[in-house]
Amino acid sequence: MRFSVNKFNRLLNNLGQALLWQRAYDCPCADPDSGAARYDCPQCHHTGIIWTDAVMTRAALAGQKVQRAWTQFGLYENGDVVLTLPSDSALYAMGEFDRVIFNDSSVPFSIKLIRGDEALPFVVVKFDRVFWLDENDQIIEGEIPDVSDDGRLSWATSEPPLNTQYSITGRKRPEYFCWGDFPQDRAHHGGAALPRRVVLRFFELFRRGL
Repeated sequence: MRFSVNKFNRLLNNLGQALLWQRAYDCPCADPDSGAARYDCPQCHHTGIIWTDAVMTRAALAGQKVQRAWTQFGLYENGDVVLTLPSDSALYAMGEFDRVIFNDSSVPFSIKLIRGDEALPFVVVKFDRVFWLDENDQIIEGEIPDVSDDGRLSWATSEPPLNTQYSITGRKRPEYFCWGDFPQDRAHHGGAALPRRVVLRFFELFRRGL
């Protein structure tokens, strides 16, 4: 039996989704004894990881599981995604802690922010509503803001007052990272570069410290 790597790749590319991929590298700031990242590092921001600029690529979604769970932080979504990586994709080189944004998908979000120098930590598709409470606990509706490439919000009018906590709701691009189950080579047939399998987790879990 002969396997055609090119046919595998064409099939996966036709079935696949557009993804933004960022390669992860260990930051050199880590303490040599504890391994902890430097708190004030301007490169990794205490994550211990530096990510490259995003590269547009494609991969096939082989499975997805999302469930809600409670921790001491509150309610969060715990999700796994299984990707099949064609060998002609840049993602074929994926490794631990790499980040992936699903550029063809969107999920709802609703978060609380404090007006000032805040920035959203994800890619926004659209905003649906912005509101806050006044001194009498009455709801005040705000205008929909603009968002910059680095997640900074700006309003032309009707923005939340400075230092006021407000709620903002909309849709965002789902983001994942590679953790635990590294990209796995399938049993190679005569050394053929067959598609790899990788398990991704919601990037929210990385922000929570796993």
